[in-house]
Parts: sequence; structure tokens; C-alpha cells
Amino acid sequence: MEHGCARLTVYFEGPFWVGVLEREEAGWLEACKVTFGAEPKDRQVYEWLLRE
Repeated sequence: MEHGCARLTVYFEGPFWVGVLEREEAGWLEACKVTFGAEPKDRQVYEWLLRE
């Protein structure tokens, strides 16, 4: 059985807070970037993860 891993990094870039989600599975790496705008609360980040 193969295992994958995922990592979400949230950081401040200029006037916006940005999240980068990286997912690695079976030798493939996928990444996406989301702009949150104002500093997101933990709940908002978690809701985004569940939705996307």
C-alpha cells in the first residue's frame, strides 16, 4: 500500500495571506496556491481544506 502526504503552508505575502497546499503521492507532486486576503482564522483554513 502506498502512502501520500500533504502539507499546507500559510504565510504573509505583501498585503495578503496566502496558502500553498502540496500533495505528494506515488512519486507525483501537486501544488496549489490560494489567497485568503485578511489573516485567516484556523477555522477558515480548516473549512477551506474540507471544501477543496
